[in-house]
Amino acid sequence: MVDLPAWALQVMVEIAAVAAIPGSVTDRAQALMEPLRRITHYDGAFITLFDAERRRHVPLVRRGFEAAHRYLDSPALVTDLERMDLHGSHRPLRVSDLTPLPDELPLWAEHLYPAGYREGLGSGLFTADGRFLGLFTVNTADPRPASESTCAVLHMAMPLIARAVDPLRTLSALASLMTDATAGVVVSRGGDTTVLPGLPGHALLAPRGPVLTAALARLANRQIRTAFLCRHDDPGMDDAPLLARVTALACPPQPASPAQVVVLLSPPPPLHGLTARELQVLGLLVEGCSPAHIAAALDVTTRTVAAHLDDIMAKLDTPSRTVAAMRAQRQGLFIPADLQH
Repeated sequence: MVDLPAWALQVMVEIAAVAAIPGSVTDRAQALMEPLRRITHYDGAFITLFDAERRRHVPLVRRGFEAAHRYLDSPALVTDLERMDLHGSHRPLRVSDLTPLPDELPLWAEHLYPAGYREGLGSGLFTADGRFLGLFTVNTADPRPASESTCAVLHMAMPLIARAVDPLRTLSALASLMTDATAGVVVSRGGDTTVLPGLPGHALLAPRGPVLTAALARLANRQIRTAFLCRHDDPGMDDAPLLARVTALACPPQPASPAQVVVLLSPPPPLHGLTARELQVLGLLVEGCSPAHIAAALDVTTRTVAAHLDDIMAKLDTPSRTVAAMRAQRQGLFIPADLQH
């Protein structure tokens, strides 16, 4: 481990304190700028999050680049940064370290050099589990490159900066409300999934699979939360499939985050003695199906459905089918119709 001078240790403590602040990633990014200035002087600086689906860097904080804002917001910037290997660099790179040379890149030749910048220092931001988040970059009018010791201190600060601006931290805090969750993923706008930090993934939560499709469909009408049951086939069990509870939470908007929904698996809640067939009937009842439609869907008689409905109302202690459906929906006590086949 590198021995840090006292001032650098103090800056690390301050950056770690910022990373621990609750609230928005934008607020934390703004708060980072002052301690970072004590590591390296800058005339311009930005911290971004990379939106891979839209192929652009979204600024959390940007100072000193007024004349180049349009270019910095464009996909063309991404091409330049990839050519400079900043998307893959875990260590700070100086302008003098770059290949190709800066004057061969539109970012420098057409924007930063004309604005008076001559040197810079930048690095990709990576989480502890290897996710690429975005960039931290500083630029100066001073043509002298940063010292090796400055690069070393900044390199040690990068994981703390990444932790401060990681959008999944907010989602992990949201998911922690489900204290019994056993697995969880974040679903992006495009349907891809990322395992939620602190929880494992699960085969039931496969990208574009039936469980995630059902979860997204139930949050499509501006709901912020939904819960339901699904079958969980366990090859070690000889009896009927187990049940798992699925809880889907709409993600709050965050800069550059394509996250749409957090989906969690947990053990089922108390079922009040409801059978698997009754949970299927409730799933169809929740969707507004009549007894005749339920009978057709389950290939049983309407008399059988009526008996199931009477048993359901007794077990849920409700006076009507409508109230039973409302309670089942509120408590997630049903298997959705699209997961019954």
